[in-house]
Amino acid sequence: MPEVYMMHGLVALVAILSAWIHKMLVHSGGMISLTGDVGLYIFSGVLAYSLVMMAGWITRKIVFLQAMKQYFSRFINHEWSVWLHRLNVVGVVVIFFHVQLIGYISRLNGFMDLFDGFSFIVIGYYFFYKWIQPHLDISAQLIGRTEIGDNIQELTVQLPPKYRWHAGDWLFIRFPHYKELREAHPFSIVNLPDETGRLKLAIRGDGDFTRYLKTLSPEIEGIHVKLTRPFGQYHQFLKQHHEDQPLIIVAGGIGITPFISIAQMAVQRQQPVTFLYSTKHEKDAIYLDELTKFNQSDIYFKHQVGRFSDTQIVDMMQKNGIYLLAGPHAMTKYWRNFLKNRGVADSSIYFEPFEW
Repeated sequence: MPEVYMMHGLVALVAILSAWIHKMLVHSGGMISLTGDVGLYIFSGVLAYSLVMMAGWITRKIVFLQAMKQYFSRFINHEWSVWLHRLNVVGVVVIFFHVQLIGYISRLNGFMDLFDGFSFIVIGYYFFYKWIQPHLDISAQLIGRTEIGDNIQELTVQLPPKYRWHAGDWLFIRFPHYKELREAHPFSIVNLPDETGRLKLAIRGDGDFTRYLKTLSPEIEGIHVKLTRPFGQYHQFLKQHHEDQPLIIVAGGIGITPFISIAQMAVQRQQPVTFLYSTKHEKDAIYLDELTKFNQSDIYFKHQVGRFSDTQIVDMMQKNGIYLLAGPHAMTKYWRNFLKNRGVADSSIYFEPFEW
């Protein structure tokens, strides 16, 4: 998903830069100029907002932008960000009319057929995605919510029959009957499918959506939820390698979530696993009791407060091993480079970042 966001962002940057060059080189007046300017200002404004509030790869590198993001986050929640982002639709419509008003372009029949057709396809897909696709999401029931760590809660969802997922998968979840929770958010799935038909999500309260989840009381009343189909590539990565290859997992903080089910899967197929889990504080650790039970002949589990040292990771490296990483961006980036610098092939390392 981050790769898709990156591609989306780069295409937007090129398009808006081209539009500004077009504005400087080609002069017009009246409604042609007005519609062009309005569309360009909308796109530029949304882009500027997105670069500060929604593009983590920039704010991580520029301290001033990070401070701006933290300041404005106190006043603008995620739902507001989504609605502001939808101004892009207004911009598309305005630019559509802008092109129709340019006489020498509107007389190019072949180009206009292509332009109009593509515009209607894009707008049509957007309306399908916003008004029809939500009705196709899977209906389920939230039946449990438990505090399992400092600012971390576990949601238990009762699923309809035949809903299945793979180890390490994630999904989008939303609560259509709660105003603050109507926008879909992605979270990793904790457990493997079983006969109970229940799915568990471990969620840290970082944003307004996750914090509002604390107000839900599923034990008092049934709460209707909507789920997408599961996503994720951890299982595809593992399928590309032999089950006898040693699996080394390095997880930090809430990044441990997708690896619970992967550890369960490894137990089932008796795959040798080394599982390293670090947290900033002892109170941040989750599922320690369950993970400690995995300490058997085929699985070695170790938790510690504070990051693992280079020497500890080197000691755990194994010939022909495959590596799964998850946690804070700086941590996964560091260990990926560390492993590659010590001869581990890029094809033997995998992680799924959840921010652009």
